[in-house]
Amino acid sequence: MGETCKIDEDLPSELICTGYKDSFWTKFLRMLFVICTGGMGLLIFYWKPDWRLKFFCVPSTFSCATHVLLESTDTYKQKFVSRVFAMATEQAILLETCYGSSSSDNRHDGSPTNGEHGRTLYFYHHSLRFLWNSESRTFVELGSLDKRASIEEIFKHSTCGLMKTETENRLSLFGPNLINVEVPSWLKLLVTEILNPFYVFQLVSMVIWIMYGYWLYAIVIIVSAIVSAIVSLFEVRRTLVKLHDMVAHHNKTNTPILRCTNDGQTISEEICSEDIVPGDVIRIPPEGIELPCDAVLISGVCIVNESMLTGESVPVTKTPLPNGESQQNEIYSTQNHKRHTLFCGTKVIQTRHYSGEIMKAVVVRTGFQTAKGRLVHSILYPEPLNMKLLRDAYRFVAILFAIATVGFIYSAIVKHKQGESASAIAFNAFLVVTAAVPPALPIAMVIGVVYAQRRLSAQDINCVSSGRINISGQVDVAAFDKTGTLTVEGLEFYEALPTAKLDTNHNPSTTKNTFNKAISQGDICTYLEQTDHMLRGIASCHTLTRVDGKLQGDPMDMILFEATGWNIIEPEDGEESQFDKIQCTYVTPASNVMARCDVNSSPNELGIVRHFTFESQLQRASVIVHPNGAPKGEMVVYTKGSPEKVASFCLPHTIPEDFASSLKLYTQQGYRMIAMAYKPLKTNWRKAQKIARAAVEKDLIFLGLIALKNKLKPDSKAGIKELMEADIRTLMVTGDNLLTALSVAREVGMIHAQDDVILAETQLPQDHEDVTKPTLTFTYTNDIETANSEKTNSNGSAPPTILKNGSLKDLEDGLRAKNWHLAVSGYDFTNIKTYFPEWLETLALKGVVFARMSPDQKTELVEELDDIGYHVCMCGDGANDCGALKRAHVGISLSEYEASVAAPFTSSLQNGIKCVPLVIREGRAALVTSFGMFKFMAMYSLIQFITITILYSNETLLSDIGFMYIDLLVIDVVALTMSRNYPCKKLDRRKPANSLISAEMLTSLGFNLLLQLAIQLVANFYILSRCWYNALPIGEVNATVFYEHSTCKPEYNVTFVDQRHVEDEYDAMEYSSGYLLLLSVFMYLSVSISFSQSHPFRTHIYKNKGYFISLIFLYAFNIFNIFWAPDSLLNWAQIRIIPEEASKYYIMIFGGIHFVCSLAFEMSVIEQPAVWNFFRRSVYSGSIPKFQQMLAALDGCSAKTGLQVCDPTDSINSVIESKVCMTDISVSIPSIERHGSEQNILQTNFSSDKMTS
Repeated sequence: MGETCKIDEDLPSELICTGYKDSFWTKFLRMLFVICTGGMGLLIFYWKPDWRLKFFCVPSTFSCATHVLLESTDTYKQKFVSRVFAMATEQAILLETCYGSSSSDNRHDGSPTNGEHGRTLYFYHHSLRFLWNSESRTFVELGSLDKRASIEEIFKHSTCGLMKTETENRLSLFGPNLINVEVPSWLKLLVTEILNPFYVFQLVSMVIWIMYGYWLYAIVIIVSAIVSAIVSLFEVRRTLVKLHDMVAHHNKTNTPILRCTNDGQTISEEICSEDIVPGDVIRIPPEGIELPCDAVLISGVCIVNESMLTGESVPVTKTPLPNGESQQNEIYSTQNHKRHTLFCGTKVIQTRHYSGEIMKAVVVRTGFQTAKGRLVHSILYPEPLNMKLLRDAYRFVAILFAIATVGFIYSAIVKHKQGESASAIAFNAFLVVTAAVPPALPIAMVIGVVYAQRRLSAQDINCVSSGRINISGQVDVAAFDKTGTLTVEGLEFYEALPTAKLDTNHNPSTTKNTFNKAISQGDICTYLEQTDHMLRGIASCHTLTRVDGKLQGDPMDMILFEATGWNIIEPEDGEESQFDKIQCTYVTPASNVMARCDVNSSPNELGIVRHFTFESQLQRASVIVHPNGAPKGEMVVYTKGSPEKVASFCLPHTIPEDFASSLKLYTQQGYRMIAMAYKPLKTNWRKAQKIARAAVEKDLIFLGLIALKNKLKPDSKAGIKELMEADIRTLMVTGDNLLTALSVAREVGMIHAQDDVILAETQLPQDHEDVTKPTLTFTYTNDIETANSEKTNSNGSAPPTILKNGSLKDLEDGLRAKNWHLAVSGYDFTNIKTYFPEWLETLALKGVVFARMSPDQKTELVEELDDIGYHVCMCGDGANDCGALKRAHVGISLSEYEASVAAPFTSSLQNGIKCVPLVIREGRAALVTSFGMFKFMAMYSLIQFITITILYSNETLLSDIGFMYIDLLVIDVVALTMSRNYPCKKLDRRKPANSLISAEMLTSLGFNLLLQLAIQLVANFYILSRCWYNALPIGEVNATVFYEHSTCKPEYNVTFVDQRHVEDEYDAMEYSSGYLLLLSVFMYLSVSISFSQSHPFRTHIYKNKGYFISLIFLYAFNIFNIFWAPDSLLNWAQIRIIPEEASKYYIMIFGGIHFVCSLAFEMSVIEQPAVWNFFRRSVYSGSIPKFQQMLAALDGCSAKTGLQVCDPTDSINSVIESKVCMTDISVSIPSIERHGSEQNILQTNFSSDKMTS
């Protein structure tokens, strides 16, 4: 056994790495094997490189290895082979030497140590370099400064830039700063496509057919295959060219950097972007720059367009990396310091800096390690799809090969007994194989997807991954972002709710703060003075900027700012003296509001000194401003964000006592709430640029609330209703407030008025002094009905129900509604995952609103849904949804920016969420079309297989023209037209089968196989038993011979037609060959009709005009060939003319019996879901998805769960009881209480023994 190690252990990307080495004998065996197999061995090893490695190499230690075998540990078990190289250890530890103070704790990020024999091994996998780490005994991905260098080290190495020798060494280690998207030549793509196993099988089949004279059919099939391959590679190349063009500009730009000369001087020069290395110092020019790498901002402030990454056109403010004493030892991370990082592909559109200061940024990542590089990498090397359909197709082809093998052996034996030569036996036996496994199968399988993709494109829905179309037909849960997806992107300012002014003598112990009267949008400038902190906070706490004279920024910030009537002024040359030598933006009241003094000399001007930008994890933004005319060192902090978060940083006595009730009143009505706070800050300009955010955002004074309307999009209700009527679960995943999200969920129809909603909340000891263990609380809330309070005691409280010994006692006042849902915030979602993982599946199963969710949490939720068997559709506007869009089975982006390249589907904004049911309908149609086409092609193969096998026993075969008649005229026309059925306009509650190896599929194919076998055998027996039948070669049969061999009575009406002049090279002109040929055409048409039903998912076949007309034509043409075809046509087709009219009618009778039996069985058995649901429940439940089994357990429908539930109201009890029995948690459940008009609460507390570290 060779040496093995685990790469990225315990991560989703975990790989098992094993070393192998070449040897002389393995090279000898390789050459011998290739020669013995006639070169076919090379083809097998091309398909299976791991086989080649194991066959020709021997396991070894890594120190001796020439190759490594990489095996993924996920469900796909992918295998890769990489060649091993070596570099000098001194070069490999280059960054560890420069950033040594922190690297010892971060060697998992690519710090090789203790290189053996002065060299370090490495290999490339998916364009990334992995280096050997002797200390951890594994390979690690080569890292950059991200998660390696401390902030102190970054500043230390940013003063003068790198020396040229340092640059050269790092360039040899990291390679050029390139995001390489290779666009292969047409010839290479064509060869790669043709080397697909299906195409190879087609090619081999055609070559053998041409060798034995079946050239016409072979050429047509070859041309069809080449056309199909060219169309496929055209799509592949077009995608690669698009991706290449997206990064081409990045790879070849000139970038200004700072260099350190040998004498210690700093110079500025421009270099090609591909020569940039981690540690380089970029000089950002005032006019802006497009970043060719990831860099951390060291000085100055930048306004950046990040639409390429986020899908948002809103400019983002980037501030310098803080370098205070408390941050110096902090390890830099692009994730944690995102607001200070300029990402590759983004564009700096505006800069602000101290007069005379050089704006600098230190390069932290290059190439594929950058944000843009990772995005392109995820597209070039995507996670493999769970292509169950493709796996089933290969399995079924294997079954067909097994059947073909039986036919191969049978035909070989028959031909041997008939005295055929070895070459003839081989040819005829191989012909049976090609009949059982049709070469046209790959084309037929994807044709339905092609039609669906075209229809989607006509609806402004672009698909970059056609394989996802079939998967979209299996979707059973749809997750939606809220803002910009369900609701309109813009908000409307509804009203402001300021607090009362507290005087300086205010005593917090005796007087509580309160809210003043609400102020509507139009009255803000009237009721709030220009010195009012509420007004000043709204006017200054934002990241708006003017670009080319136009105000740009976050839509919500623009709405709030425009309501103040203030102006925003960008600095000009010479204005920095007004604000202490810094070029800063300032805001000022508009002239029409302030008539008493000039705008430019207003004492109410606020210079924006520093931004603390909004982050979804922090849920707040802050700004430090300096009022014009205020003494130096006196500044003001304004903070804006979610009410809960802002209030937690405010002095308690400044928060109104009706804060919670007022907030709830607004959020339950669907308003989006923003809180404002402020505090005076004594600091100077320089210190303000370095002060820690935590020091600024504390001890704030609460100012008030702002209510914003978030209207639903016009089609949101209709889209959600259509999905729910189709029994497709819908849920909301948003970064907004929980109660606001619940209100929108009710308004859009995700939650019905009669449904129960239970809030899952957690409490941790570090957040609550009265909590000793992490606690999970379920709170039932409903603002419509009132609770039953008959069991309350005299003081209005209820005696708690205690859960002892893992059993639930007496929960009589449980859920009243049959339907109930869970709601949770992102904070509680993470805590549940950490401390209560046993509840995670229930949360994924019954959760309907997931609020305050970060991008990573959205992705984790999609993973949890996938784990319990859901096929997930994620629909978002591209901002903060990219991870979830990529992870979902079907990701639909409503953004048209480059970030949407990562999403399989991109829809125009005009479609709204109606694109989701549209994609699902097309997916269902494509899925049942693929299944129908597969069944049709399988039955076509089996029918022809039986025909050829029977004819072999009769020592005959179909003619070349006969094969062409079936394959080109009948099969190809049917295949091209039967796939054009449109999807039904309404989503049905029924869902299509999701497996080719399902009971329905196998039963249908099995019945039709036996049916056509029986009919062909009976028809063959019938024709052989006719009194006029003879098996003489056609060239020997004249009228005399015909009547001499006939046993028919004189009154029997037979007509002889002389066909001696027809060339019959393959002895095809025998009565049974023509008879079974014409009969098989009817059977092909019959099964195509039987397999084209699927009405809940596709329209009826008579609405498919092309197919319907084709059927009429093919039926008519075949009947014409039976009864009225001229002799010249039959002679050309090498069909022996049947001398009896009655026998011709029997072809119609046999074909009619097959049609009626096949169609009746499909419609009465296969197309009846009740039959198969009963089968799965009573015979085989393993095919039922996990989430359906869990739902059945919740509803008390499954005896296997051990949950005996009497009525729907006990379902939550059963969940709690089952969970408690597993984890032995203590539970305290108060009965429901009535508090006047207050909402009803059913509270269940769980505590966990998992303590925080």
